[in-house]
This record gives sequence, C-alpha cells and structure tokens, in this order.
Amino acid sequence: MFNLDANAARSADNKSSFIDEAGKYLGAFNRAEYMEKQDTGSTGIGFTYKTREGAEAQFYLNLTYQHGTKNDGGYALMNAIMACLQLRTVGAPQPMEIEKWDKDSSSRVKVSVPSFKELCGKPLGLLIQMEIEKNSITGMERPTIFAPFSAESEKTASEILDPRCTSPAKLEKMVQQVMKRPVVDRRPKGTAQAQQGVQHQSGPMADGPEEYDQDIPF
Repeated sequence: MFNLDANAARSADNKSSFIDEAGKYLGAFNRAEYMEKQDTGSTGIGFTYKTREGAEAQFYLNLTYQHGTKNDGGYALMNAIMACLQLRTVGAPQPMEIEKWDKDSSSRVKVSVPSFKELCGKPLGLLIQMEIEKNSITGMERPTIFAPFSAESEKTASEILDPRCTSPAKLEKMVQQVMKRPVVDRRPKGTAQAQQGVQHQSGPMADGPEEYDQDIPF
C-alpha cells in the first residue's frame, strides 16, 4: 500500500519553514525576480529557494550598483549558478506568476513579476552560511549563498567547467570551512556581540567559474 517517500519522511521532523542553519542543501529556486531600484538604477535578482524538505530562504543577488557599475562578486555568483544548472544563456526576464508575502493582508498572494524562468524549477545545491548584516541592530541571522553546486554530481562550478575533473572534491572542503564559522557577524568591531574579524567578501566565490569558451561541457 505504501512505498517509502524519503522526502516526505524528512519533512515530518522539519518544523521550521525557513532555512536557519548553515549547511549543504538540495532544492530549487521557485522565484528569480529581476529587481531594479528606480532612484539609483542598481539591479539584482531576488531569489526564493525551497529545499526538498520544504524549508525556504530568500536571497538578493546584486548585479550592478548605481549608474550601472558591475558588482563583480554578484556577476561571478550568477555565472556559478548558471554553470551548476548547465545553462549557457539566460534570456531577458519574462512575466511569471509567483506567491509573495503581503504585509497588509499577512498572507501569501499571487503576483506577476519579471522573472528569469530558466533559473527556476531546476535542481540546485546550495552551501549556505548564516550572516549578521553590518547594519543589523537586532543581530538577527540570515542565510547567504556561500557557493552553489550541482545537485546531481555535487561538483562546484569550476569542477563542472573543468573537463579533467571526474569527481567532486571541493565541496566537502568548503562545507568544513563553513561549519568552522557557520555565522559571520559583519557588524563593526565594538558593536555589542560582534565577532572579531570579518570574512572577506570574495571568499565564498573563490570557486567561481572560469571562462572556457569552447570547452564548456554542456
């Protein structure tokens, strides 16, 4: 009468609907919303990530600062995500109906937003680190993307793009690195409860994709 559904079994003791711990997750984006600030012209992508167990996290990937200055870190992360999804190109954002939280009604409502559909619904692994933002008053932790990886092979972006790489090796080392410091406090030194030192912004993307041109294996 019944066959074991491993994902359903896992969800039974997953009481949190939000990702609130650092670690390695498997899931997919169900929102990749193109966002632009009218006053500054800065652009980015608003992601909602849902794990196979049903926990969610939201991320904002900054692509350009005001006046169109490229954010190199955001650009590298975007390309790493594309590599892990085996996407050579992502087209212009198209209208897509999604559910978003509405503060006025205190409920989820369906809205149409410009979205990158190619990034949605495809299995993707994320190594997540928690962070306290530099301007945080409450000290609340939020999840950030340390690095994406292939949900199927567990290869990182650079491993996927390297034709000589036959098996994943970098992810477990990165997991160990994250778990040594699962929460990064970016508040200035001297702030109450702020940790000593701040992780370099480019650290998570040190494994970003290289440009192989004709050697891209997908």
